[in-house]
Amino acid sequence: MKNRTPIIIAVIIGVLAIFSIHSYVKRAEKATQDKLKGMPVVAAKVNIAAGAELSLEMFAPKEVPEQFIPAQAIKGSAELKQILGRKLRVAVKAGQLVLWSDLVSEAKSGLSSAIPAGEGAFTVGIAKGIKSGLIQPNDHIDVIGSFALPKPAQSLPNTSATWRQGSDMVNVVLLQNVTVLALGDSFGVESRVGGVSGGGDVTLSLTLPEAQLLMFASAHGELGAVLRRDGANDVKARAELPRVTFDAIDMIVGDLDGKRAMRIIEVQKGSKSESVPVLNTGKPQGEK
Repeated sequence: MKNRTPIIIAVIIGVLAIFSIHSYVKRAEKATQDKLKGMPVVAAKVNIAAGAELSLEMFAPKEVPEQFIPAQAIKGSAELKQILGRKLRVAVKAGQLVLWSDLVSEAKSGLSSAIPAGEGAFTVGIAKGIKSGLIQPNDHIDVIGSFALPKPAQSLPNTSATWRQGSDMVNVVLLQNVTVLALGDSFGVESRVGGVSGGGDVTLSLTLPEAQLLMFASAHGELGAVLRRDGANDVKARAELPRVTFDAIDMIVGDLDGKRAMRIIEVQKGSKSESVPVLNTGKPQGEK
């Protein structure tokens, strides 16, 4: 009996451990599900042209995780009722979220009427990345900055101090998921037809601290923009966005190669699209 006692104790401990692990997994799954649980926001049920008068039949609720809902999204039936009978300033595709900035103002039709609450319009020159002529109002972009940093032992003159006096380059992601309000000197429907004026000037919807950041960055470096896929609202953690320097570039390239080994793409099959994992061979997984 004495020889069996350790075995019995070990079995009991093992059973308790299994129950403990099972309970932990359940809690973790619930926490993940709660985090990804969608909140209903207003989305277009059909393609809606710019200038169209809005009716209830044009909309349907769409569940979006709370952290991915834009600040200017229209939420709930109460806010939906407020937009019925109003007109769109820009075209909205089926499935796309409808934003307050998409609407023609009832009082006036200037740019100020398109700015979401809590934000302001700020114009910057985009010199790199996506060409400004390929961007449209209500698109979303990520803003990247490139700067020349002074060397640690370098003394800067008292006059006209600038980061460009150094030779060590750094590239960082400054802002993510920024709404474009206007291109050049035009906004709304007119900026979609016949091109835009103003070269690489892009007017963005920003909070005051964000505008302050871009003003400083544009004065001391070059700005580039990455155009987001329609409907993409995710924001990456800072830890996933490394500072690109000459010293770190080899390691960063290696990390990116590993991430590209498996990607998810959308394949169109008839009228439907399907997400398919793709190996770095360029062929969907499972195909030879």
